[in-house]
Formats: sequence, C-alpha cells, structure tokens
Amino acid sequence: MQTLYEKIDRFYLLDIKNPTHPSMFVEEAAYDILIVTLPHKDKELIVNAHAFVFDDRHYYRYDSVQSVFLELVSMEEVYAYLNEKTNETMKLVASIHESIDWMEERLYENKSFTEFMHYWLTYKKDLARIVRLLTLATEVLETFVQSYIQEEGFLATHFNDIHEHLSRTNRSALLAIDKLGNLYTFYTSRNNERMNKTIYFLTILSAIFLPLNLVVGYFGMNTQNLPFSTIASGSEKVTVLLGLCAGVMIGLIFYLRRKL
Repeated sequence: MQTLYEKIDRFYLLDIKNPTHPSMFVEEAAYDILIVTLPHKDKELIVNAHAFVFDDRHYYRYDSVQSVFLELVSMEEVYAYLNEKTNETMKLVASIHESIDWMEERLYENKSFTEFMHYWLTYKKDLARIVRLLTLATEVLETFVQSYIQEEGFLATHFNDIHEHLSRTNRSALLAIDKLGNLYTFYTSRNNERMNKTIYFLTILSAIFLPLNLVVGYFGMNTQNLPFSTIASGSEKVTVLLGLCAGVMIGLIFYLRRKL
C-alpha cells in the first residue's frame, strides 16, 4: 500500500513543504490538496502556508515544524484549525487599525511626530502584503467549498463562515490602506503649511533687513564727505534713519498683507 508521501506528486510535495507557498487548491484523482496562506505578526510580518491533503475519507495536515503529515479525525478538525488561524489574522488587522488610529490622533492633536514616515511605510507595506494574501486565500477557499459542498458531512456553513471572515478582514485591510493615504495627505499638507509659514517669516525678515543693509553699506563706504560724517551726533542720526526705514518697511508689509 502506498504511503501518502509516495502517492503525492513530488512537485506538489515541494509546494506543501514550502512555508510561504501561495494559497491553492488542487484536485487529483487520488487526492486533493488545499493550501491556505495567511499572514502572521511576530517581530515583523511573516507568511504561513497551512497545507492539507484529503485522501478519500482521510484528512491530513502538514506540520512544517515536525515536517510530517498529521492525520485528522474529521473535516471538523480542518475547520477548527483554519478558524483559529483566521481569528489570528483578524486580530492582526484589528491591531493595525488601532495603531493607525493612534497615528491619526497624534497628528490631529498637532503633536510632534518625527517617526510618522517610519510607521506609515511599515503599515503600508504590511497591509499591501496582507491584502494580496487574503485576496488569493478567499478565492481558493471559495473554490474549495464549491468543490466539496456536495460531499457528505462537509461543513459548508462553517467554511463559508471562514470565507466571510477572511473577506471582511480583507475589506478592513483595504480601508486601512485608504486611511493611511488620507493620513499621508494630511501630514504632507501640515508640513507644507509649516514650510510656507517659515518661508513667509524669512521673507518678512529679508524685506526688513535688505533696505537696512543698503543704508549700512552706503554709510560704510570708504569715501569722503559722507552725510552725517562731520556731525558730532551723526551716528545717532543714522540710527534714527535706520529705525525709520525699518518702521516704514514693517508698516508697508502689514498694509500689503491686509490688502491681499
């Protein structure tokens, strides 16, 4: 009697042993293979492929840690395992939503947020990967359910529930991506506004000090018979003149600002 390893095509066996293989469902004459690949968060986002082989009335799950096929009692154990991994995925996306909400509150409170781009890029990359994984996983799971729905004892309602949870989680991840896009727009707009204010302030300073530099440069020329050079209180008069120039420029700036 052939063992399971001997029965499965070696190329499919390589797919089953691959811990990051994309989700897929394959129907062969002697067996069916289901691989559902879902995201998992450790220190960083990683991909876990969960592989199953269905051989007549027997059900097997490939344990990547022990590198062995574990025989399952019934399809209910398949459902229980996938349901547990689906719940972990839902919690992962929910935690990302909470982190994005924290980023949003931090920005709207107008607090300093120097690490915004680090968080933004991390969540953007993770969410894009999650959406790709869940989109394929839901398609594969739907095909699997349609193929087995006529089988006696198949838990169609249960697997449809997993499919609905993954679809909803995928939509939630897409909404999180949209929210990140809105936050990025707000962040750049706020930074542009601060930059515009800085440039405006520097423009005012330039408008005030450029005429003063002109006056100072004129009186600093190494030539004879400069105005006020022969008067004992010449420095005081030049100081008053500089003050008048500064006052005129400041007044002109406020006048033009009010008109514009």
